[in-house]
Order: sequence, then C-alpha cells, then structure tokens
Amino acid sequence: MVIGLFLTWIALVATVGILFAPRFWVADLGVHFRLQFAALALAGLLILAATAQPAWAAVAFLVAAINLVIAAPHLLPRGARAASAAADASPVIRLATINVYYRNRQFQRVVDFIRHERPDAVVLVEVTAEWDQALRALDDEYAQRYVTRGTKGAGVLLLSRWPMQAAILPDYADAEPAVTATLQLHGRSLQVLGVHTSWPLGPRCSALRDQQLERLGEFARLQAGPLVILGDLNVSPFSRHLQSLVAGGQLRSAAQGRGWQPTWPTFLPPAGIHIDHALISGGVLVRGFRRGTRVGSDHLPVIVDIALNSSAGQN
Repeated sequence: MVIGLFLTWIALVATVGILFAPRFWVADLGVHFRLQFAALALAGLLILAATAQPAWAAVAFLVAAINLVIAAPHLLPRGARAASAAADASPVIRLATINVYYRNRQFQRVVDFIRHERPDAVVLVEVTAEWDQALRALDDEYAQRYVTRGTKGAGVLLLSRWPMQAAILPDYADAEPAVTATLQLHGRSLQVLGVHTSWPLGPRCSALRDQQLERLGEFARLQAGPLVILGDLNVSPFSRHLQSLVAGGQLRSAAQGRGWQPTWPTFLPPAGIHIDHALISGGVLVRGFRRGTRVGSDHLPVIVDIALNSSAGQN
C-alpha cells in the first residue's frame, strides 16, 4: 500500500506541476515525461487495487488517464503507411541526424553507421574539432560538407553526397550555430536545416531554447520551397513549444503517425523521450521514419526517407 501511495503521489504532483509549465522551467521539463507519469500511476493503481484502497486507486486511474489521453495523439499510428504508399514515383531521398555527444569517442561506430545507412545527407550535432577530423574518413563518399563552430567548441556538421549551397543562420547566443543548405538531388532542390537548440536546464537556457524554436518557425514559414529541419531540438512532441513551431512554421513531423520514438537518453531507456526530430514542409512526402542503432552517444540516430512531390523543388 505504501509503495502504491508513493507512486501515485509522485505521478499526481508531477501531473499537477505541468500546469505551471508556462511560468516555470522545471514544470516545463515535466511536460516531456507524460508516459512515465502514466506508468507510475498505473503501477500505483495495481498496488492500491490489490490492497483494497479504492479511493486512492481511483486517483491513480485518473492521473494515468489524463496523461494517456493527452499523449495519445502523438502515440497512435494514423495511417502513415498508407500516406507513404500514396506518394508519387519520385526517387527516395534518405536523410539522417545524429547527436554524436561531444564526450563520445566511439568515432568508428558513427562512421560505420553512416556507411551502412547511406543517407544522401546527414546532420551531426555536438561536433567538436576532434569529431570533425574523425568524420573526414567519410570524405570519399561525402565530398560536400559544411561545419559550424559554437561558442563552446561544438558545432553542427552537414554532410552530403549531392551538390549543395550552404550558409549559416544568424548565430544563436551561447549555442551551436545552425546550418542551412540547398541540396540539388535528382534535378530537384531541397533545403535542409541542421540545428541543435539549447539544453533547457535553468531559466536562462530554457528561455533561449524557446526563442530558438520560435525563430525556427519564423524561418520555416518564409521558405518557398521544400524544407526539412533535422537535429536535436531538446523538446518533445508533448511540448507546446514544439507544437507552436510546427504550426507556425507550417511544418509536420516526419514521425507523425509512427508511434512513440524516444531518442534520448540511451543510458536510461525507461525515461526515454523523443527530442531528435525531422520536421518537413509541404511538398515533402514521408516514405519512412525510424531510429537507428546505438553509436556510443546518449542519443539514438534518426533516419527519414522522403520524396518530393511532382511539383516541389523543381529547378
């Protein structure tokens, strides 16, 4: 009974605390863990029901139900496969993003992963000078590359098999600058934006991340051609900030309708949340979305297969 009450209280306090997310950064962090709160409440429910505590069991049920109902739109398959099958005969373009984790030294695992998956372009974040040098092993396959340097030594690296014209977005203070590039693939143009937003730990960094997401939405809304945003956004689909980015930028998640896709932290799977994303604009058709295997980082890679519809990105 005591354990059941303890689990229920944790889930209850956390769920109520989420209501204060617009005002407090700690509460905003809790938004991402609705599934974990639901699991705690369900465990509490089972224990309380078994120990004849119907009132508290009802509270546990209510807490679990609230979190699951809110999370459901982001979890349930919604015809993604059918939508992909309806795509035209345009060539499939494979994109990937990997947060390599700046302290990770398993360089060869990342190189081998990229060689195995053979993406047309890949965005890597938390890339230090050491990582940049190690990834030179891919130069024969990825002759096109563009790398940024952040204020803390890590940056964003974009590798492409295809010709690209690259530029850097205006720097985000105390963060890794983003990279945007127009790729020329199969006679079409596709804009790829690689980004890593601030880690939202503390009020200042949390506010900075929110500002970055808002600016990404503004950038996306102004683009006329097909666009894919790839990277570690440090925010989950449960967050109003990601929802605002998607709505304001006229985007959609490539993972939509493909169930829950936790990408971090690999060292504690039960706490997993989905913070590495592929966001796409109109004119981009999703053929597939999945997480990759571990590469020594605290994040899992993300692989997305897309196609451009018959009118998008034509030269």
